[in-house]
Amino acid sequence: MGVLLYWILCLATQAPTPQDLFQQGRYAEAAAMLERGDSSRGSRYLLGLCYQQMGELGKAETVLAALVAKEPKWAPGHYALGRVLFVEGKFPEALRATGEAERLGEPVARTRHLVGSIEEERGNWAAALAAYDAAIKAAPTVSEAHSGRASVLFKLTRLAEARSAAAEALRLTPKNEEAARILRQASAAQPAADGLVTDVAFERRELEFVLEHSPTAEKHVVSTMAGGLAVFDFDNDGLLDLFFTNGAELPSLKKTGPKYWNRLYKNMGGLRFVDVTAEAGLAGEGFSIGAAAADFDGDGWTDLFVAGAGKNLLYRNERGKFTLSPRGIRDEKFAAGGAWLDYDLDGRLDLFVVNYLDWTPAFSKRCGERLRVYCHPREFMPTANRLYRNLGDGTFADGSAAAGISGHMGKAMSAAVADVDGDGRPDIFVANDALPNFFFKNAGGKFVESALAAGAAYNDMGKPISSMGSDMRDYDNDGRPDLIFTALVGETFPLFRNTAAGFRDVTYPSGVGALTVRRSGWGVALADLNNDGWKDLVTANSHVTDTIELTRSEKYKEPNMVLLNAGGKFRMGSELTPAAAYRGLAVADLDGDGKLDIVTSALGEHAVIWKNVSTGSGHWLEVKAPIGSRVRAGNQWQEVTAGGSYGSGSFVPAHFGLGAATEADVEIVMPSGARKALGVVKASR
Repeated sequence: MGVLLYWILCLATQAPTPQDLFQQGRYAEAAAMLERGDSSRGSRYLLGLCYQQMGELGKAETVLAALVAKEPKWAPGHYALGRVLFVEGKFPEALRATGEAERLGEPVARTRHLVGSIEEERGNWAAALAAYDAAIKAAPTVSEAHSGRASVLFKLTRLAEARSAAAEALRLTPKNEEAARILRQASAAQPAADGLVTDVAFERRELEFVLEHSPTAEKHVVSTMAGGLAVFDFDNDGLLDLFFTNGAELPSLKKTGPKYWNRLYKNMGGLRFVDVTAEAGLAGEGFSIGAAAADFDGDGWTDLFVAGAGKNLLYRNERGKFTLSPRGIRDEKFAAGGAWLDYDLDGRLDLFVVNYLDWTPAFSKRCGERLRVYCHPREFMPTANRLYRNLGDGTFADGSAAAGISGHMGKAMSAAVADVDGDGRPDIFVANDALPNFFFKNAGGKFVESALAAGAAYNDMGKPISSMGSDMRDYDNDGRPDLIFTALVGETFPLFRNTAAGFRDVTYPSGVGALTVRRSGWGVALADLNNDGWKDLVTANSHVTDTIELTRSEKYKEPNMVLLNAGGKFRMGSELTPAAAYRGLAVADLDGDGKLDIVTSALGEHAVIWKNVSTGSGHWLEVKAPIGSRVRAGNQWQEVTAGGSYGSGSFVPAHFGLGAATEADVEIVMPSGARKALGVVKASR
């Protein structure tokens, strides 16, 4: 008995093997042991899996690539390499490795499922569906292949088939969370019927302004974030003017010459613009990123806030000349934009400042394994946004803490304002980069962060994504402002419908998901570009990383995109070419012809006006109203805002397309809640 007890104690105290540690989820410890161990096939294979689980994808790829080079006929090695390449976004290489694994005898059910996942991520729905079907044929009882099939069918809005496939996946494995999620979404989705839609056309007109973003070998993250703009009538002549933010030298963050000046262009009529920066006093300081225009002092002249890295600027418009004054607005390490709103309903416009990262030029970490790249947001600490209360005497006080804003740390890239719940108070959506979004519900001058409860914190898979530009407007004409925000390739541009009880993700049922899954976006606007009475979607597109094409099968420069709204369902309208690293975007009728034009900025390139030259557009009307107003024309509603998009807070009239109608009953709900009935207004004015 004593000898037996001795051996039991010895076995119990034996050190765990790498396999034991891997099964326990102790991947770093397992990897450390394997790095010191032998170079056998099994050890190298397990080391690659450990690196993958740790998120060290470059190391995993290196180990597994070396393994298959040494053991070229071992199918599991090729399959594992294919999985890592897929997660890295190297889709063609992943398909080749998976195909080789299948040729060497890896079970077809596994390889076809991985091929389905790769093709689904690429947006190749037919190829993905065929691969999942092949996986199911090879192994009908594998639940994951059925849920993969359900996912593709849902994205194709084949909802009945999606529900059936998800139900089968759950029958096979009741704990299949992906299948349960798809079944819930497909059961709740009510896709709009396709309708007739008028096509749009745009004529590209280059401006003299060039966005200087100062790219360097050090990859300062601020360099890829430049480009906000604003459209507003600075001189009260009835024509909308253009303001562009501009960068600065790096790492000094100094505007060392005129090429770095922010620029103001006066609209002379006929889409002719003249640079009046020097006369207006808007050359600026520091590395500017975003802008937001509004008449904060109520004197009838539109003022301007400019956000930037290390320097925020608030300008008071004194009859077309701008005077710079701190007025209680502090500088931030990395402010990306702003939004104006009267959050406490005292009749004065307050300022919400969008803060991105805790960054300074002293940050020198090298990111990227083989090639230096802009560091991911996870490398930086989050920051709090800031809310300034307008004191009414031309100065502001920081009300962030008292209003419930400062306690929430994020990585904000934009803020959109609207009265989401119809209680007469403006709410704030904040798009956070790779963190849960914020939704600040206005509870009477104090905000409650309720994004999770409202359904806007995550995408439809319950994950935070690279949320960037945002807009809140009523895309389905039910009288409630909905939510759209841009993101990076593979994440779609999520569209959330306001149901009165919260937001519901309708990205795929609306058609937006399939059209945007292979795009990366920045500026965004919901606006009626063909005047048919339904707000279309326009986005400024580009990846963040200028070297992305050297490491992944993705594009850096992209064309902008217009999606047309056909009764609540979107289809491709047109691409605005050529491709570029587009950033800021605003929409306004710049030439007074009743059709909305588009303005964009692009890193290192000229800003562009995309003149709307569409034929067959419907009638229209525009209504001027204070920021914070809600305007109704017939059954359509517009929010009058000065925020949203990406760094592009414009102040322009509320625009309504009327289709064939020649008049509409118009009403303005003022920020105070008072209603101003304009009666029946004739179209085209």
